[in-house]
Amino acid sequence: MRVHAASVVIATGSAPVIPDVLLGLGDRLVVNDDVFSWNTLPKSVAVVGAGVIGLELGQALARLGVKVSVLGSHGRVGPLTDPAIIAEAKNRLATEFHLEPQGSVVSAIRIGSGVLLRYRRTDGSLHEGCYEYVLAACGRQPNVTRIGLKNTSIETDARGVPHFDAQTLQAGALPVFMAGDVNGKLQILHEAADEGRVAGRNAARLAKNGEATSLVRRAPLAVVFTDPQMALVGQRFGDLPGGSFVVGEVSFVDQGRSRVMLNNRGRLRVYAERGSGRFLGAEMMAPAAEHLGHLLAWSLQMNLTIDAMLAMPFYHPVVEEGVRTALRDAAKNLGRTD
Repeated sequence: MRVHAASVVIATGSAPVIPDVLLGLGDRLVVNDDVFSWNTLPKSVAVVGAGVIGLELGQALARLGVKVSVLGSHGRVGPLTDPAIIAEAKNRLATEFHLEPQGSVVSAIRIGSGVLLRYRRTDGSLHEGCYEYVLAACGRQPNVTRIGLKNTSIETDARGVPHFDAQTLQAGALPVFMAGDVNGKLQILHEAADEGRVAGRNAARLAKNGEATSLVRRAPLAVVFTDPQMALVGQRFGDLPGGSFVVGEVSFVDQGRSRVMLNNRGRLRVYAERGSGRFLGAEMMAPAAEHLGHLLAWSLQMNLTIDAMLAMPFYHPVVEEGVRTALRDAAKNLGRTD
């Protein structure tokens, strides 16, 4: 079939990354989609990758009675970068399943109806275990290998992804636009939806000799649906220049509403710019983090300061009072006085 088009939007999504060390495991190797087609649960699963998918599915399987090991590579837990929140997450999750955030899988060998997996820690010691399945949760890569880009004049990077303008989503000067996971920028649904609208609008305008418009990004917001949940807002701790900001924090161990709900676990840390007090971002593992994250993302998009945020209403008794505690701590570290 041949299709003629004045402009094209590439929105082919992404696919799981499968490390070479896991190739050859046959039907003992699964990805996230495969888990939802199981009719019966296995007794044991090794999850390779401690990112969002690995943690969410690892915890879910563990709570369903599966013996789970989650084996990471870079030392992070999900998308977290704040050492205090990473430590909190490690401690919480390690009570439910075997978690090794930093190391490398050195071999995975099919044995009978299972897999013998060896994982080397950074100190050189080995973890060795037999599992019914290995779940590859090592990130996702853009789906570009089967759409024939080599037959076009589009310039691509080392991954085969077209070079494109991050604002207009246009590939060079060509009438081609990249939207969603395939561009490898922000593989989050609400970001992909925004990109799709802009890419589609620009493709239609270009087809009519119009000009492409720029994508206006919303305040960064990411949520991980573990329990407790994780959320990141704005600039992450690891992205902030040292000495340019102060931290305010709260532990939910003794937070009133969280205690009543028997969900008094986790910690929130907020970041504020020195001098101006402008709210910069936050990382958390906390009860109702999906809701706290939205409040903080809205505050960030409105360019509020810590003082302005503290002037907002906080009802009692609610989990959001924990946000106020963290903001008050940030205000104190900024040298503010009531």
